[in-house]
Amino acid sequence: MIKYCFNDKSVSFKLTDLTYTKKLPVNFQISKKFTQIKSTILAIGLVEPILVFIDQTDNSVKILDGHLRVEALKDLGEDKVNCLISTTYDTYTPNKKVNRITIIQIQRMLKEAVRVGVPVEMLCTALNISIESLKSNLSVLKGICPEVIDLFNDKDIPVNTFRTLKKMVPLRQIECANLMVKFENYSTLFSESLYHSSSPEYLIQLPKKKSDSKLANRKAIERLEKEMAQVHFDTQKIKETYGSNSLKLTIIISHIKKLLENPKVFHWLLRNKSDYLNELTEISDINKLT
Repeated sequence: MIKYCFNDKSVSFKLTDLTYTKKLPVNFQISKKFTQIKSTILAIGLVEPILVFIDQTDNSVKILDGHLRVEALKDLGEDKVNCLISTTYDTYTPNKKVNRITIIQIQRMLKEAVRVGVPVEMLCTALNISIESLKSNLSVLKGICPEVIDLFNDKDIPVNTFRTLKKMVPLRQIECANLMVKFENYSTLFSESLYHSSSPEYLIQLPKKKSDSKLANRKAIERLEKEMAQVHFDTQKIKETYGSNSLKLTIIISHIKKLLENPKVFHWLLRNKSDYLNELTEISDINKLT
């Protein structure tokens, strides 16, 4: 019989009654994720309920998942929130298992939303972006050949990588996309290096846009501030899992070393799976999680 990890009904709690289980990053209020959460709540309400655990030892309601949503609700003047109650005190929530959608999938969803009649203004408000940014998001793949879109369909590709690929003819786009897949490197820097190494006949000459330098500098500074806040937020999330990941790695390495010290296992791998033996030997030589 399958045992449920959550109660099947949501329960409303006062925001002041919820206890935080982790420290929020510094300057999280100006991170892109937090501002988007606030905008979404304003536009369509809370999409995902807060996940909590009721600790019987001190009768406290502890937040397992949704700290930023709680902060956003407080900023918006709310006093109550619907919560799902977990039957176990486990901060390793289902969101850790979620596969994040890619930029290609996001664009398809946006196009479908516009097609079925969702007002553009509502989309912009929910996503905390301007109409110009929405139009830019909808045109990310314009100029990208279908073969490249198929190659990148399930990959997390930066928007600027697509913008760099647009400067190339379709044949060169496919060549660069295959190289990115081969090296598992989809960064903007790598795409720009491929662009600059391309022959002139494989490049598309784009018209240069005139812009006010002061306005451009101010926008660049604002963008840099937001990116720095997001980097700090992401770093804090990595710190939270570093200890457990490091422990898991230590246990795995110890187990692999014991396997390789077994003569029968070692010689079987040497005769039948030499490539596996090489990989396991490299893993056993890792000293720590970097």
